[in-house]
Amino acid sequence: MKTLKIYFIAFVTTISITSCGSSLYDHFTYTETIDTKLQALSLMDKSDDAFSSHENEVIALKNQLEKMLTYEKGKGKNEITTKMWEVLNNDNKLIKSYLALWEQKGSLNVAFIQEAKPQIEEAFNILIQYEEKKDKTNENAVVNFISNL
Repeated sequence: MKTLKIYFIAFVTTISITSCGSSLYDHFTYTETIDTKLQALSLMDKSDDAFSSHENEVIALKNQLEKMLTYEKGKGKNEITTKMWEVLNNDNKLIKSYLALWEQKGSLNVAFIQEAKPQIEEAFNILIQYEEKKDKTNENAVVNFISNL
């Protein structure tokens, strides 16, 4: 009977610990977020060229953004990361609005690129830092970033 009680306590403790908080570190999310960031920033560097010259790269980036959102939505206890990927996939915010403007204008001037790039880079950096640590400080950074958009 004493052994059964110990197993029961261990079971309840394990369930309690695993059901709390956000999802654990995910290496796929971490590496793909870094890759997506590099892809986005590299493409932004080319946005002083004609959009039509880089249309396939833009499509690839949009597909990557959508892939990450879909992946994150499928994970449990992952609301914060999912919200950030929703922001990154929003046509009226950050990288997607930047790409739409580039398509509309045909090309963007270097001064505009230099002003927009740090903002988009910050979004990815905050997401990467959160994925690295999954702590309250980085969670608050993501939430504050989203609420200030």
